[in-house]
Amino acid sequence: MNTDPLSTGTDSLAFSVSRGAGHAVLSVAGNVDAGTEQRFRDALTSVLAHGVPRIVVDLSRVAFMSSAGIGVLMGVRRVLADAGGSLVLACPHGEVAQVLSITGVAEVIPVADSVADAVAALGS
Repeated sequence: MNTDPLSTGTDSLAFSVSRGAGHAVLSVAGNVDAGTEQRFRDALTSVLAHGVPRIVVDLSRVAFMSSAGIGVLMGVRRVLADAGGSLVLACPHGEVAQVLSITGVAEVIPVADSVADAVAALGS
């Protein structure tokens, strides 16, 4: 797997992308909220622009996600589903896992306990 830093910033949100055969893993670190929503969207859009049909979003280093982040995830899920691709979330914990459950996102977007499990859940 090839790992490239996508961006780092001063607004407490950073990303890196690992690419595998037919998929990418976007690792996110920081808080996803109204102030960082556009950077989160841009990071996912950048992965989509490379024609990757299957994406894992690693949330292991995300401490907080607001409804703005949920909206970004649901939008990307829709874009991928319309193109025959898929999205899987990996390693949410604490409040982030709770928000995904309470909002019903975890019923729409598969959630895995590890990045390896998430990649396996993408299928082929």
